[in-house]
Amino acid sequence: MLKAFKKTAATQIARVEPLGVEFEASRGERLLSAALRHGLEWPHRCKVGSCGTCKTLLISGEIKPQLDFAYVLTSKEIDEGYILACQSILKSDVSVRIVHRKERK
Repeated sequence: MLKAFKKTAATQIARVEPLGVEFEASRGERLLSAALRHGLEWPHRCKVGSCGTCKTLLISGEIKPQLDFAYVLTSKEIDEGYILACQSILKSDVSVRIVHRKERK
């Protein structure tokens, strides 16, 4: 029962592969917001999870989705580990790969 109230770290680390760039995300901060705050160029448009421009591959780690990704991503993409950076709060340190425009479906 007490595990439900377990404290999480104040910050999480996001590593962008294959670049090897790392940045911190504060507790409750979305992945895209943290990346932009640190000056990273990250594809995005709407910031509310409706356009899919920030589609990102989660290589490792855990996130907490802030909406149902199935609204924008296919079930295959979700099964393969794709997330929306604008609607993902880090629950642990993560490794991700940004999906560039030519790779998007």
